[in-house]
Amino acid sequence: MVDFEAARRQAFGSYFNAVSTDSRVADSIMKGALTLSPHPEWSVPTYIEWDEDPFHQRNWVAQLHMLRWLDPIRRVAMEGNSEAREFWLKTVRSWVVLNKPGRARSKYAWSNMMDGIRALELSFGLPLVAGTNDEKWLVESIVQHGEWMEDERHLGHSNHALHQHQGLLVSGLVLERPDWVDLARNRMVHLFGESYDEQGVNAEGSIGYHKNNFIWWDNAFKRFDVEGIQRPLIASRLELALEELAHATKPNLQFERIGDIDRGGPGGLSSPSIDYLLSHGAVGTPPSETAVVYDRGYVFGRSGWGQFEKDFSDELFYSISYGSAARVHGHQDGGSITLHANGSPWLVDAGKYAYIQDEMRDYCLSRMGHNVVHVEERPYDPESVVALTRYNLSPELDDFELIDDGYEGVRLTRRVIYCRGGDFLVVIDNVRSETPVVAHQRWHLDPQCDVDRNRWGYNLTNDSKRASIQWRGTTPKLTVSRGAKSPLDGWIATDWMKKVPTNVVSATREGRQFRIVTVIGASGHKEGVEFESMSVERPHMRINVRSGRQYYSVDISPQRAVVSVGGTFKDPRSTFDGNDAGLELQQMVRRKIHSVENTAPQAPDLFTPEYWGSLRRWIRSQRNERDARLMALDRLLEGASSTDNTTSDGGRLAAIIDLAGADLTFGGRISGASLGLRREPMSVWEGTGNHSSTYKMPRVGRLSEADLDSEGTIWVREPGGLTLPIAISRGTGDILSVRFHGAVDRAKTSLPLFQGLTSERARGVSHAVVQDPTLDLDPALRLGWYLGRKEEQLHEYIASSIREIKAAVGARHVLLSGSSGGGFAALQVGAYLSECVILALNPQTSVTNYHAAAAERAIKVCFNGRPPEDTRLSAVSTYRHLERIPPMVYVQNVLDTHHLEFHMKPFRQVLRERHDASAQEVHFVEVDWGKGHKSASPELYEEYWKKSASLFQK
Repeated sequence: MVDFEAARRQAFGSYFNAVSTDSRVADSIMKGALTLSPHPEWSVPTYIEWDEDPFHQRNWVAQLHMLRWLDPIRRVAMEGNSEAREFWLKTVRSWVVLNKPGRARSKYAWSNMMDGIRALELSFGLPLVAGTNDEKWLVESIVQHGEWMEDERHLGHSNHALHQHQGLLVSGLVLERPDWVDLARNRMVHLFGESYDEQGVNAEGSIGYHKNNFIWWDNAFKRFDVEGIQRPLIASRLELALEELAHATKPNLQFERIGDIDRGGPGGLSSPSIDYLLSHGAVGTPPSETAVVYDRGYVFGRSGWGQFEKDFSDELFYSISYGSAARVHGHQDGGSITLHANGSPWLVDAGKYAYIQDEMRDYCLSRMGHNVVHVEERPYDPESVVALTRYNLSPELDDFELIDDGYEGVRLTRRVIYCRGGDFLVVIDNVRSETPVVAHQRWHLDPQCDVDRNRWGYNLTNDSKRASIQWRGTTPKLTVSRGAKSPLDGWIATDWMKKVPTNVVSATREGRQFRIVTVIGASGHKEGVEFESMSVERPHMRINVRSGRQYYSVDISPQRAVVSVGGTFKDPRSTFDGNDAGLELQQMVRRKIHSVENTAPQAPDLFTPEYWGSLRRWIRSQRNERDARLMALDRLLEGASSTDNTTSDGGRLAAIIDLAGADLTFGGRISGASLGLRREPMSVWEGTGNHSSTYKMPRVGRLSEADLDSEGTIWVREPGGLTLPIAISRGTGDILSVRFHGAVDRAKTSLPLFQGLTSERARGVSHAVVQDPTLDLDPALRLGWYLGRKEEQLHEYIASSIREIKAAVGARHVLLSGSSGGGFAALQVGAYLSECVILALNPQTSVTNYHAAAAERAIKVCFNGRPPEDTRLSAVSTYRHLERIPPMVYVQNVLDTHHLEFHMKPFRQVLRERHDASAQEVHFVEVDWGKGHKSASPELYEEYWKKSASLFQK
């Protein structure tokens, strides 16, 4: 019996779905022109002999015998085209007659995978022969294929086996063979468990094949669905596979070239993360992590996802490969690094080339084709496994250690550290050998990348972009190879059977034991990255790097790495690197306390901003403020050794910095640099140097103490346990311009932050630039929306502060402005101010409608994960109940779909529902700034500020 309806139901999948070009392609083939990608066109003879191999490519022969190239003809035939039906039947019968098992015209005819895909094509063609004389031979051939694939001796592995299992499943369905269906299902479930781990990563060693396998397995499980066959529970791992593919996507929307892949990206796939990437952030949701480690041998890291008013295409991306060299479609690339930054590829992989025996294919597969250490005249074990022995991920640094024993008698240890703030990689290669060896640290550069020798290495340029590779310590011998043919060196594959020359930089050393220390910089700063110096105090190492105008010191010990920012470099052992250092500092603090007993309020088990607020109030109530600060420091240092800057600390580190101020640093042991927090002291203490080193402005605790006619003063307010800095200055005119900031790159930004201060000064009017105090609560928090804490309505508190500043500078009007999260703050603060105008550019209007990872982190930090019952998370709710809507200019990029649909439209709808005159004073300006969440240029910001200011005249 034949189930023709099953054949119709199952006729879908890769190469089997109807497309708009079916008629054209079918007509071309029937006229004798067949193209099996990626190969050239072949003239189809009147009678195919099935031993053809015109291009001497096994891939072409394999595709010929799959017969899936006939499917456009089958689909046209199913629409009633008799010519297509006859061509399909003639061609299929020709294959069946001339290719019996054991007597086939080609050795590939019954190879694994070819048999399974061909079984699908034969099964899908059954409706063409229903009730005709051709039904008998076609059914017999499907039976023959089913029996062949039922025999486990004929099974392949990996995706080849999957195609066979699908072929057996569909053959069983159309021939009503439940035994085949059950066998195929059981085999598929077992194979899926082998193919996908709990992180959703496929076992094949190629990112391109990870995408292919997702598509193939997705289709396979859809075959279950249409027949009512239950999917296995582990099928949910496919959703995680899409997340891995998002992480493997570079800022140019191409997959990283790991394993057998030359080009390709996530196009055609869909998930919240992939939709976000393909739309440049207009829709979807970015992954929550900026660095991930996959157990099957992949590390993907980046500076960001472009969601914070930065183009995704400008972000930095790196990858590291590790694991087995013997993975299907994998290469000998353990420890290899790639790098893409500022819109340009810098370190690249040699690619795939083709599935042939060829010198270039060998190059691509071997160590020579990857960014690794290659040892001369030592064979590399093709079964070797490069181990990732240790790693640590933090907002500032990603740190990895890999060990490679693939060369007999040689151990290679590679340390890779990515400094997110400085956009540079530190690579430390250690070579230990039983006998002297020559080792080359190799770096494949993008073909468009030019190299220029400098004192410590090479300057790299790609179009107008810049990067660098530099070495310190015992300087290795440096060489560049490009397009060499004997032996082959300095090439990368660009497509099937295509290669181009490229620069390969090599750093060579020899001996039994040595080290190569490299810094690879790809900062967007015009000054570039400079490897300034290094020092070694075994087992510690210090790498000093300048990125742009900022100095970084990376202190490296065997188990960890920490980074300091600025001119004062941190001790390699760190302030709190181990209990001894922390206890030593605490003893130093206690020796400075004049009182016998510490009378400061006892610290709770879990530090909270509320405790800090009470501690700060206690200090100010004491007669000896300095001694009280020391007592408070003693309290806070008790728990500081367990604090790190990767999770929310409730503001403990910021509080320690504020307590220390400029006079209680204990020789620099207590500072932003020593604590790994990019922040200077902000609290104002009696008798200390209350001056901002970043902004060169004095800090005052009372507005009456501010010199409003100077370049500026920082007024530091203390709402509860928060520290609110506001940069203020009196200017001309009657407008006070108040500015709020959006998301902050914490790895690159020091606090306090007065974003837009230069523009405000240039405008000449009175201004107040407000920093979000919420950022202190979590060293990794990038966007806090000025939410504050549950106990303190911060938006209302800021509004009250603005009223005081307005009176102090003698302004008549207040103009609040901000972009993105700053626009949200302007809307919420403006609700508490009468007679103000608001300028909001691409703002969020609801925190909970924003990307989940950012919103949930802020809610956790500010409200312990329990959203408040009031409206501070939603400007939509605030303005629904507001008595009078302040005049505003609301600028929205219409290609930022997320903000258009989930923020502007709900806000606009609330205004429409009010039907009052004040709602008519909101001016929506829709602009086209390109896909994604773009920020306005300074010139555009100024243009819209003036448009907003003109509303005061109405």
